Amino acid sequence: MNGILSFVLAVLVYPGAFVALLAAWALTWGRESVRAAVSREVVPSPLREVNEIRSDLARDIVQPEGLYPWLTITASYAALLMPLLALILLPIPGNPLVQAIGLQGDVIACAALLLGVPALRLLVAWATPSPYTRLAADRGVRLLAGVVLTMALAITAGAEQGAVLTLTPTPTKAAQPFWWVVTHILAALAFVFVLPPLTRAVASLREGRQSQYQDLDLVSGELTELNGRDLACFRIAEALQFVAVAAYFATVFILPLFPSAFGRGHDLLWLAGLVVTALGIGAWEGFAANRPPSGDRPPLNWWLGLPVLIALFSLVTAAIAMRGS
Repeated sequence: MNGILSFVLAVLVYPGAFVALLAAWALTWGRESVRAAVSREVVPSPLREVNEIRSDLARDIVQPEGLYPWLTITASYAALLMPLLALILLPIPGNPLVQAIGLQGDVIACAALLLGVPALRLLVAWATPSPYTRLAADRGVRLLAGVVLTMALAITAGAEQGAVLTLTPTPTKAAQPFWWVVTHILAALAFVFVLPPLTRAVASLREGRQSQYQDLDLVSGELTELNGRDLACFRIAEALQFVAVAAYFATVFILPLFPSAFGRGHDLLWLAGLVVTALGIGAWEGFAANRPPSGDRPPLNWWLGLPVLIALFSLVTAAIAMRGS
């Protein structure tokens, strides 16, 4: 297969637009179903998200005065592109670009693309003349700062082990040294903490789905003032973001723990990791949905706490593993 045809297939079919949208629908429904089951709510219909997006697309765009239409249009389309591009550049099983051009992927580039949707939400929120969206953006930027720090440390620990920044797994011996395994487990555990913030679906907030403990300023999100096509684009982008983050985690942190799984076993392991990651995020959201918030937490408590500590430990064990190799 030539490079041009492989590129077209990768963009339009797999892992691009067509299959990515199907996976986004399936995994989002699975996430919402697990979330509802854990929080003892009604399990949603498989077509609920699709129907709501169609409803958004059918509405006219009404924006508050002072919010530039060109900015929301640009941001919403860019939000669609970022996770889709991350999926295309991931050397996931069956990606035609792997065979055509030897695509290996890059952990830093793909991770940067995963930060696109949260960053664009913040941009729109700060550009919106609303105290609620700007308050939500102030909270979101602190959370995103913690995400970036924890991601950087976890990725650094994993990259230090292989001394490369590519994502394509290479055949290795079945039994890895003890500290090598410990490092990857710690790095994966640290990255687990950033999965819920990276996959927040703030564009799909609905009345009746928020926690009973949340006030109006907490329920309001960065995209509260968006509607119509712009809101629909962000909702689709967040669903694609969910797939891209789960695929990244399965590729970078789960597959290296099983170096002897190649061929069909490699593909099945990746698919299982993708599904388990998606459903696990839903379970965590259901568990945390109705917890009463604590008002005495300092704003930087989350990202100066356990996730960073685990990521730092992974760097220490990575150095130990390198000295012992």
